[in-house]
Amino acid sequence: MKKLNSGEIPAEVLDFAISELKKIRSGEIIFVAQDGYLMQVEVNQRRRLADWETDLPDWSAELCANIRKQIVKGFSTLAYGRLVIKIQKGRVVQIERTIQHRFTGLDGEGI
Repeated sequence: MKKLNSGEIPAEVLDFAISELKKIRSGEIIFVAQDGYLMQVEVNQRRRLADWETDLPDWSAELCANIRKQIVKGFSTLAYGRLVIKIQKGRVVQIERTIQHRFTGLDGEGI
């Protein structure tokens, strides 16, 4: 994989994330940033008994493009923290950003 720019998510990683989102009934995909760079992607899936036998909804190309755009926008200015895409009943219901601030020079380096 090529060297990443700050705030960048490679296209193949976004493709992977969208592919995984389509498979999840309930869970989340998390993009972790450190120094503005994507460090890891976590996929967490839960199986709720109430949704066990329900079919996953179809995702339109427009929906995928919109979610992709929101992921890129949300991650682009994240220096330290996480971008979490939450899924319920096979649909994205929330995107949240958790921003962490690093402090240096206060009784040592970092927190």
